[in-house]
Amino acid sequence: MVTPLRSDGGTRRYTESHLKRFQLLGAAVDAGHRISDLVELDQAILAQLAGTVRTRAVDRQASNRKGEYVTLDPRSVTEAIGYAKELDATNVERCLGIQYRLLGASTFRTHFCRVLLTRVGTLWEQGEISMATEHLLSAALKSLLLRTFDASSTAANAPKVVFTTPDDEQHELGLLIAAGVAADAGAEVINLGPQLPADVVGRAVLKQHPFALALSMVNVPLGTQRAYVRRLRNILPDPIQIWLGGADARNDIAGCEVLGLEEMAARIREVVAVRASATS
Repeated sequence: MVTPLRSDGGTRRYTESHLKRFQLLGAAVDAGHRISDLVELDQAILAQLAGTVRTRAVDRQASNRKGEYVTLDPRSVTEAIGYAKELDATNVERCLGIQYRLLGASTFRTHFCRVLLTRVGTLWEQGEISMATEHLLSAALKSLLLRTFDASSTAANAPKVVFTTPDDEQHELGLLIAAGVAADAGAEVINLGPQLPADVVGRAVLKQHPFALALSMVNVPLGTQRAYVRRLRNILPDPIQIWLGGADARNDIAGCEVLGLEEMAARIREVVAVRASATS
């Protein structure tokens, strides 16, 4: 935690830097963080945590797991948006990186990103942020979310799940968040990226023979969704499941099903467990 200097007689001697670290550790513990979670963190992150309250998650996914906590920094979203308004990409990336390290990949995706994107959407509707601000934040988030795939590894019996969006869907962040959740649950994620025609997706899926195709529907009209799924269902064999997710995903479209993030993760974990038991 803190390694003091020693005098010739063996007396501990603490520098001003040591004392500052003790103060930050004490403030973070008083805010409700476990000392075991703090000892390896550097000064910058401890300073962030010193004013952070550790509290129960209020999002639906986390509240389904009793006793699970997430670290909520009431300043973090405001700070990131503030730097984005100034088009300060370096500090936006710094803010997001700190939250990623504090929360871990899973909670960063399912909680922090949800809160940030909801706030950005509200500010956009109110005309309080520019297109440049929104694009800068999206680019920084996309870069961070993509890096999480580089560090992930999958088991040999992992179910393949292909992720993409219809050609009318321009929002990619929801796709990346869902793909990250699937990877955490044990899937082999194949991310085709956004805005692909159904024929292109169908051919790619046939080559991969995945367990499921996951489509992100954030801003896609119902008629477009139906036509897109119908085209895919005509191309793909019935055993390949089609999952829809996102704010606009409709559960009254034949040939597919709507899954929330936690439902999707549970489905994948179930398949992983079945395949593992079959090979043991």
